[in-house]
Amino acid sequence: MEHVDGRSPWTQLLALVALLAALLLAGGQTRLWERPMAEAARAAAANGAYVKRSSSAIAVTVAGNRVLAVNPDSDSLSLINLHDGLSVIEIAVGDDPRTVAVSDDGRRAYTANRGDNSVSVVDLAAAQVIGHVAVGARPYGVVLSPDGRTLYVTEQGHDRLAVIDTAALRRTMTVPLPDRPSGLALSDDGRTLYITHLLSGAISALTLPPPRVHLPLVARPADSPAAPASPRPAAAGAAGMTTGAISLWSDSNLVQAFVIAPTGQRAVVPHTRANSSNTALTLSTTVFPVVSLVDLLAGRHLLGQQFNLDILDPPAVGLPFDAAFTPDGATLWLVNAASNDVTVIDLEARDRLAHIEVGPNPRGVVISPDGSQAFVNNTLAGSVSIIDTATYTVTAVIPVTSIPLDPLLLSGKRLFHSSDDPRLGQDQWMSCNTCHFDGEHDGRTWQLGFAGPRNTTGLLGLEGTLPLRWSGEWDEAADAEFAIRKDSFGTGLVEGELRCSLDPPDCANHPPHAGLSAELDALAAYISSLAPPLSPDRALGRPLPPAAVRGEAHYNDASLGCADCHPPPLYTDNQSHDVGTATADERIGPAFNTPSLRGLYDSPPYFHDGSAATLYEAVTRLGGAGQHDVSGRLSPSEIEELLAFLLALPFEP
Repeated sequence: MEHVDGRSPWTQLLALVALLAALLLAGGQTRLWERPMAEAARAAAANGAYVKRSSSAIAVTVAGNRVLAVNPDSDSLSLINLHDGLSVIEIAVGDDPRTVAVSDDGRRAYTANRGDNSVSVVDLAAAQVIGHVAVGARPYGVVLSPDGRTLYVTEQGHDRLAVIDTAALRRTMTVPLPDRPSGLALSDDGRTLYITHLLSGAISALTLPPPRVHLPLVARPADSPAAPASPRPAAAGAAGMTTGAISLWSDSNLVQAFVIAPTGQRAVVPHTRANSSNTALTLSTTVFPVVSLVDLLAGRHLLGQQFNLDILDPPAVGLPFDAAFTPDGATLWLVNAASNDVTVIDLEARDRLAHIEVGPNPRGVVISPDGSQAFVNNTLAGSVSIIDTATYTVTAVIPVTSIPLDPLLLSGKRLFHSSDDPRLGQDQWMSCNTCHFDGEHDGRTWQLGFAGPRNTTGLLGLEGTLPLRWSGEWDEAADAEFAIRKDSFGTGLVEGELRCSLDPPDCANHPPHAGLSAELDALAAYISSLAPPLSPDRALGRPLPPAAVRGEAHYNDASLGCADCHPPPLYTDNQSHDVGTATADERIGPAFNTPSLRGLYDSPPYFHDGSAATLYEAVTRLGGAGQHDVSGRLSPSEIEELLAFLLALPFEP
């Protein structure tokens, strides 16, 4: 088959299938942006009613006079004064700010600082921080109530929602949530809060108490059976409050943003679908960039009405991350964090209006209140792109910070997050960050034909734990050249042949890739620099609880042998062992590289094939000669103590 418009035959076939599916499904459903809905959005915009209340790396004041952009590597917030010659004020905030919210009156801003577990409070008139609020581990999303009195923050490390009283500057309550709560969106009446979960297609929905009434929130796990969200209640809670959940696809992944349309009746969710169960992976059958559409009145995902971005914006884009509506609700602006570009979609016609190149790793987009400009935060450029929404042209690129990373690490970080280079990935489809988001993991077990099932491992703290990968087939971080060529289908950062054998894959017994390419060396240096964060309670400075102290004694008991293969401080012996976990479809085993136990609290499922869904299952199942089964040697309470210790790793820097 010929390639058409730069798309592979697989992509063409998928485009046809997706088009037919959309036409069939649309026949029994209401179209998302019918003309009456667009007219309603335009009427709302005319009344000045639309404010984007979604957590994002960039925000604009309701008055339209300032743009606010977080700078994660600079630990700062930048203010662009739109009515003062585009002057910039940079304000130091907490460590690694990820999102920003601004009050409707334009007086205050709040940043969620993932690195130091805090929220910074900024007085915008004085352009200075006036306070910090301590929250749980790894805060990520932040959104403010319309009256400015309540701030909501997701705590990814503790899997909770924090509720902050902005007058008292204190956290008033926390709400338990499923794994990795990330993005937030708040309805315009301030009554319904939507929460994304980074590694799943589950959207939690909370109905909040009326203003001025302080009642406990009631949350139902987002992975419970799908149910309508408010205003069609799923279940009654305290004082008539309701909770609900919306489910995307089971393979939905990297779900960060949830953006409500001007009408308040619909929302969009940009994310990636991970086709990890496919045993015959090719470039165009691995991951898929999509924008899902959600009916908020019915509380359901509109199947068949999604925007498949590889079809809409060919040949493809990588890692759709954030979105913004124009005030009239007619147009959607989407930033793609890996391919470094913006896709503009006509919602009524369901067609692409423009494709706009911006800077490295764009993670936030917002539209001016009058709809005339779009602003994009290029987080790895330290800049904001200003785009004319009428002509779809970049009219200015405003430097907002000087990123303080070592030039080698900054270069490597840009390469890690980018698919915007044919050397890194074909058709801008995949980056290293697609499977190892922010150096962590995607929660998936991939069926790799050349190896067997492989549970994605995080990259945090791999320095000192060579060899790498489950089969130990890499002996240096520069062997990432193998993944660039074989997983992302890039041409590679090194000229000439890959220094690895392919069947079975082995780079460790071949000449090194280090030193062959300055850019590959930079990528390897960045990967090696990623340090494991402390476990959530340790990150807050809390000591090991008594149960974990007793668990450490069990761990070091020679009769159990845990420390034989997982000795501290790295909790790996860097050797391969046959522990009886190889499956029939394994092509390289049966011995596997001993994984480090640091970060177990955040890395389910377990084992090379992801066959243990929980840590309890991992230490009580019978595998081969029973190497991981402690159930016959420890009592149930002692097993719980052992787990408490394992989940506390790492507890020292």
